[in-house]
Amino acid sequence: MNVREGDKVEMIYHMSNRGIVKKIYYIKPTVEAIGGTFQKKMRIIFESELDGQIYDIAARDLRVVRE
Repeated sequence: MNVREGDKVEMIYHMSNRGIVKKIYYIKPTVEAIGGTFQKKMRIIFESELDGQIYDIAARDLRVVRE
């Protein structure tokens, strides 16, 4: 996912919940894989325009809004 701090994102399963990215960070893998490589998981913290809350969500559950 190509996202930077300050970009506007929205949740894939709740598309009316949009917000501005505050922070991007990675976590270590927590499961073992047989025959595959480990990859860090991207997490994104964003502030919602819908309700003003701060959300910490996996990057795969968001998409970047290009307006």
